[in-house]
Amino acid sequence: MPRVGPASVQNKAIDNSLTVILGPRMPFSIRCGLTLLCLTMLPLLHAQEIRKVIQPLDRIPIPAPTCCVTTSKSTLNEPVTACHEQKENIFPGCRVHAYIFRTVSKRDWCVDPGAWWIPLRLKRLEQRGIRCQIL
Repeated sequence: MPRVGPASVQNKAIDNSLTVILGPRMPFSIRCGLTLLCLTMLPLLHAQEIRKVIQPLDRIPIPAPTCCVTTSKSTLNEPVTACHEQKENIFPGCRVHAYIFRTVSKRDWCVDPGAWWIPLRLKRLEQRGIRCQIL
């Protein structure tokens, strides 16, 4: 006959309260299966969230342009599909501050931020939903 003392009564009370909170105990194989299922699903769900951040569903990702070494102040008459801002000394060998405009013909144009027409062009691009991404 098992001993019934204060410790065993206390353990029995804890077991009963855990059963009320967590529900009845499951067999070992079911617990292992559920644990394995949860551990398998977590990385997959995490990968789905990362893919949403990296590749928005509403647009096709545009690859980052190459580095601008020189810039131009001349106007750009071709329609722009993407805009990037290259800060000074971000990448090795990229020592100039420049706006990089990708056009419909898939060419990248390196433009001096001090050009007189840049603020107007950036405002028009923003109205079209194109924002300059900083590299």
